[in-house]
Amino acid sequence: MVNTLADALNVIKNAERARQKEVIVSPASKLIQRVLRIFQQHAYIGEFERYDDGRQGKFKVALLGRINQCEALLRLNYKFEQYEELERRLLPAPGLGIIILTTNEGIMTMSEADEKGIGGITLAYVY
Repeated sequence: MVNTLADALNVIKNAERARQKEVIVSPASKLIQRVLRIFQQHAYIGEFERYDDGRQGKFKVALLGRINQCEALLRLNYKFEQYEELERRLLPAPGLGIIILTTNEGIMTMSEADEKGIGGITLAYVY
């Protein structure tokens, strides 16, 4: 079983550690695009664009040097009441970094899901 999100985040994390300015992420998918958009909204990455290579497509991502750690998580279901414990376990300090969830209202950060009072399935985290 292949986890393309985990592969994409590993490529980004390794490029950040090598201090590269941009990286090519492939294959492109809607899930990866939505996660990259959340990274961009929280200023972890710069602009990214999708281009077609005649196969599955690729993303060209501009890096800002702000990612210390990013990983895909096992897709486990968490209730609204469990968010504080999840944040303590994954992030180095409260409020430092984001956890990305998929919910019945779409892909969003844990803080957005907390405001709406809905549970979700974990996808990734970054700080």
